Amino acid sequence: MRVELQGIAISPGIALGNVVLLDRTKMIVERIRVEDNVIEREKERFLGAVNRSKNQLLSIKENLDHGDTGEHLDILNFSIMMLEDELLSQEVLDFIGTEQVNAEWAINSVLTKKSETFKKVEDVYMKERLADFYYLGERILRNLHGVHDEISYLTAESVLIAHDLSAVDVVSYAKHHVIGIVTDIGAFTSHSAIVAKSLGIPTVMGLEDITARVTPGDTIFIDGFKGTVILNPDKNELKKFKKRRTDYIKLEKQLLKYAKLRGKTLDDVEISVNANIEIIEELDLARSYGAEGIGMYRTEFLFTNSVYFPDEDEQYENYQKVVSALDSPIVTIRTLDIGGDKFPVGMEPSKRLNPALGLRGIRFSLQEQDMFRKQIRAILRSSAENKIRILIPMISKLSEVLDTKKIIEEIAEELGTGNTWEIGVMIETPSAAIIASDISEEVDFLSIGTNDLIQYTLAVDRINEHVSYLYTPFHPAILRLIAGVVDAAHKNSIPVSVCGEMASQLSCVPLLVGMGVDELSMNIHSIPKVKKLLNTITEKDSKEILENALKLKTEFDIRTYVRKVIVQRWGDDFPAEFVEEIVTSV
Repeated sequence: MRVELQGIAISPGIALGNVVLLDRTKMIVERIRVEDNVIEREKERFLGAVNRSKNQLLSIKENLDHGDTGEHLDILNFSIMMLEDELLSQEVLDFIGTEQVNAEWAINSVLTKKSETFKKVEDVYMKERLADFYYLGERILRNLHGVHDEISYLTAESVLIAHDLSAVDVVSYAKHHVIGIVTDIGAFTSHSAIVAKSLGIPTVMGLEDITARVTPGDTIFIDGFKGTVILNPDKNELKKFKKRRTDYIKLEKQLLKYAKLRGKTLDDVEISVNANIEIIEELDLARSYGAEGIGMYRTEFLFTNSVYFPDEDEQYENYQKVVSALDSPIVTIRTLDIGGDKFPVGMEPSKRLNPALGLRGIRFSLQEQDMFRKQIRAILRSSAENKIRILIPMISKLSEVLDTKKIIEEIAEELGTGNTWEIGVMIETPSAAIIASDISEEVDFLSIGTNDLIQYTLAVDRINEHVSYLYTPFHPAILRLIAGVVDAAHKNSIPVSVCGEMASQLSCVPLLVGMGVDELSMNIHSIPKVKKLLNTITEKDSKEILENALKLKTEFDIRTYVRKVIVQRWGDDFPAEFVEEIVTSV
């Protein structure tokens, strides 16, 4: 029976293949009393299961490609380290002896106790670390019972379906050529999601009951861009999906050709096309897709993916990898935009309404200055060989800029870093946009975060289905605000970047070019498309389109006009997929 489901788009890509169902029922653990004469044998059972678990992970690690680095390797190493932890093993062994219980019950009890630290934390990143403990415990339990994952039957067309997957599972199955992953549960921030994304496997999560709907061998289609999964498509759909998969493969090849283009218009106006990244595992992909620089490295994952704030040296090593990844003068590290709904262990948020309007971004950093100063020191240390741009989020008033500059300058003087860094500000609040001229006098560059700027200006929660239709970059107020920010920056002779989703929307790019934006920073996959668009249009025509658009008074009229004129003037020079994206933009 045909079933269409909508989940969370995790890792982009198109996959069409056959269902392989990973039926990993949770092990049921019973408390069984162990007599004195078999306690040592029970301890040996436990140590044997730990050793088998460790060998399995070492085997996965050994089968990684030579030179593999990244989140998947870090998680493997973490799991192996936990299995080698003598203190952890000793706790289980002591529990078996003192409580006279079976190894299964002892493992479950010890790991449950260790995970208590995480249970009260609402932050999804922290829940993932809790999940890592449980995954590890399940692996040991399976080895105690002699249960093994059977992966020998995987074919080149296998799409893995599971209730949940650990990051280690993703790495293991990726090496057996799984072409897609679909799960009942999971989120964009989960370890398994991050690893799937870094390995380039089309993935959709959060489908709730997909494991109950599928039968091994079923045909399944995955759209990792939209989060759509279609089970057992009909004959007409199957023909269409096969063509779409073929077209996608061809487009990917074409995009890699576009990636080699320079970021410039047809009339030779240079516009740098940069990448927004969240984890260092994306750096290789950014390079492959033609990123000319790092327009924004979001550092939140580095902080919230641990039970503690990373120390200065840990941060320095991470930032150094970002700095050295691309031969580019544009390496922008955004300071921690934590707060709202993202807090690490031990710093849970208070129960307030409107977290997006609360203690987040620079407000949080200025309040937690010990943490902030460590981050600034790490960033400045990594600027020793290549210049770094420090980007400050969630600015709403000039005094925040001045206070932040003072801190950075003090630390720079302590380190003797000299002229190796620049400071910029995120323009993402209406107040910052309105005083952009004053801010521009104090900083080296501006970066417009259109996602929040649109949300705050239009008073629209873009993830609320009841009002999300009101969220649009074509609103006259948004275009006028952005144009005003660009003018303010240029009057003070500093560059301005757009780093929100608007920078990657093909229907918006001519408007931004017409405003005179110097840099566009976006998700990696959009870089080649935007480069192709830039190399097709002219600044002169873009200014004309902007001028006409600003005369219109409704978002509907602006959107309709922009779509029409782009397709009329340049549609014949674009792939069909580009045209479709332009005419369906919201």
